[in-house]
Amino acid sequence: MKVINYIFIILFLGIYGLINFYIGLRAYKALSNLCISNGILYWGFFVILASSTFVVRIFDNKFRGKFFYIFELISNYWLAILVYSLVILLFYDIIGIIAKIFGLNEFWINPKIMIIRLLVSTCVLILIFIYGNMKAKDIVISEYEIRTDKKLPKEELKIVLASDFHLGNIINERRLKIFINKVNEIDPDIVLLAGDIIDENHEIFDRLEMDKLFKELKVKYGIFACLGNHEYFRENTDEIKKSLERGNIKVLRDEVADIGDFLTIIGREDVVFNRFGGKRKSIDELFKAVDKNRYIILLDHQPKEIDEAIHYGVDLQVSGHTHKGQFFPINLFTKRLFVNDYGYYAKGEYNLIVTSGFGTWGPPIRIGSRSEIVVIKVIQKQGI
Repeated sequence: MKVINYIFIILFLGIYGLINFYIGLRAYKALSNLCISNGILYWGFFVILASSTFVVRIFDNKFRGKFFYIFELISNYWLAILVYSLVILLFYDIIGIIAKIFGLNEFWINPKIMIIRLLVSTCVLILIFIYGNMKAKDIVISEYEIRTDKKLPKEELKIVLASDFHLGNIINERRLKIFINKVNEIDPDIVLLAGDIIDENHEIFDRLEMDKLFKELKVKYGIFACLGNHEYFRENTDEIKKSLERGNIKVLRDEVADIGDFLTIIGREDVVFNRFGGKRKSIDELFKAVDKNRYIILLDHQPKEIDEAIHYGVDLQVSGHTHKGQFFPINLFTKRLFVNDYGYYAKGEYNLIVTSGFGTWGPPIRIGSRSEIVVIKVIQKQGI
């Protein structure tokens, strides 16, 4: 692991720790008004919650069963609790500043008012999680049409795109079965999986026999995938590839696959590959094996380096990664990090489609985004 990764980890843990301490301290002050004054018990319980997300990832190969599943679910929801608690507390701080300006500070910090604020915050969090959980399970089919001058085997090529399943204990075989059934109803020619299919741990994927479910997909030209950033984090990428390929998924790691005489699919290593001792090939290197007369699809987990894709004549790039923020207000950041963080973008003959993903990472909730399966119809222009 490179030095930059250790620096990133230290910075992340520092920020994560400060946010947890800020929220924990504010909650403790509010709870103290309810005669909950056992600081040792409170902070002990809080530390368990705050560290749960790391504990789960350390021991997910050693423990299983309903208790561990519940603990993992709580650890994932804790991440959402942090985000929305921080938003609520910052909102309260703004009101507190206004109260001071207008001489209402004593009213605002009154113990009874603090208890009301705590109860309101708790109710808001519960409603957010109920709504977000419902939205995460409400899968939509998003459709796009793209026209091309290039030769196709028929007038319309139907492609299914999905990404960011994060398959594991939370997004498990039951959720995957829904995907398989919906895709078979669509009856696509090709299925493209744009990374983060497995959430780091291939052993859970293997134990739940999810590869057998992928084998149930009925596809004319096959299933093709690139890998996402989460499939590099444990440096078990080779094992992940083997697990996916047992499900009849062709994983392209800086590789080119030709289908008949009409289609080329390029699958790239994710950009994080460079942080884990690898070096992903440039588009220039990959295009040395490409016939530009074919329809060219680029599979790249993160919607980056699109200028290069445009320059070399990619017809269609499909990506994921962003989750469209997954839940507000994170979507405000993804909009600024990427030229296109969701949906359709075109420039000349280049087309980019970014999906919000089928699954979820961390808390199984979505607010301001939807879990989706994308159907892309590539239509040959008349007179070709």
